[in-house]
Amino acid sequence: MKHLQSPSQLILRHSERFQQPLLLVNAPDPEVAAELQVAGTWNLHAGYHQRWQQQSEQPSHFGETPPATDAEGALLWLPKEKQLTDYLLRALASILPANAPVWLVGDNRSGIKSIHKIMPEAYAPVQRVTSGNHSLLLCSELREPSDQFSADSYLHQCELEQPGHPPLQLFSLPGVFAFPSIDKGSEMLLKHLPRWSHGNVLDFACGHGVLGAWINRAAPALEVTYLDVSAMALAACRKTLAANDLTGTLLAHDGLSPTLKKYKYMVSHPPFHTGLATDYKIGQQFLREARQHLQQTGELWLVANRFLPWPELIVESFGHCDKVAEDNRFAVYRAVNKPPVKIRERKRR
Repeated sequence: MKHLQSPSQLILRHSERFQQPLLLVNAPDPEVAAELQVAGTWNLHAGYHQRWQQQSEQPSHFGETPPATDAEGALLWLPKEKQLTDYLLRALASILPANAPVWLVGDNRSGIKSIHKIMPEAYAPVQRVTSGNHSLLLCSELREPSDQFSADSYLHQCELEQPGHPPLQLFSLPGVFAFPSIDKGSEMLLKHLPRWSHGNVLDFACGHGVLGAWINRAAPALEVTYLDVSAMALAACRKTLAANDLTGTLLAHDGLSPTLKKYKYMVSHPPFHTGLATDYKIGQQFLREARQHLQQTGELWLVANRFLPWPELIVESFGHCDKVAEDNRFAVYRAVNKPPVKIRERKRR
């Protein structure tokens, strides 16, 4: 069980406690299905969803809204964001029957120890069940089911001034990077991007779509693809595009899929966290694979915290890395997919 996340290990060690068919929410490890009665899964993470599709026969649902279910209870892997926990619990209250047990499991750093402070009134007070593997398992009960849940009620709207255009309308949801606002790194990148007129663009780890939407408004002929691992991010991005009369392709992927086409430009503020943990693997994999998804002379533009080791990885992949700008927190980098240098052989006399 070493490869399983700590909360999943705790679940398997106490699987006898779960006696009814459960909806598993944001479950990262399909291995738990062998020990539980699983009525289905609801994942907000495209990688988790893909694992369940590949490794389990249980129905897996990916999206910002909960699936219809015959589950008699739920088991929720607690996210790090309190607003997203509230969102998920209220969503579950709209699909579960009265008196359904709702189990909560999470890393000790996830805020699970103070979950009682934010439990919606529809639920009974949480009870501590067990602990271990640096994780905690709690249980509550749904006392008052509701049919009033609406994802749109959690939408947060903000504006970003864009020269030559009305303010860019941005929508965000709990769990989206920098919710409920705009991150300073992306704002910095936007100040230094050139104005492209044609071609196709990949907005990697798009969040609510600020980079791609800004670029597309400046050059409507561009074809923009928005890629993110999060169902919440893609739902927010969809709202952002609609609010600004833009269109684009939205993709749910855990990283750069081998099936992706090649792009003229890539823009990104790559994440370096998975849940609570610092995780360089996301950015490392992106930078190692980005070049093969760029057209010849295609450009990579990204912003990152200055302490991250991205310049070295960009040089490894592209052979060079241009630092376009920096301040005390962030740096903007650029690399071009240059054609290989041809070495001419000297003719023998």
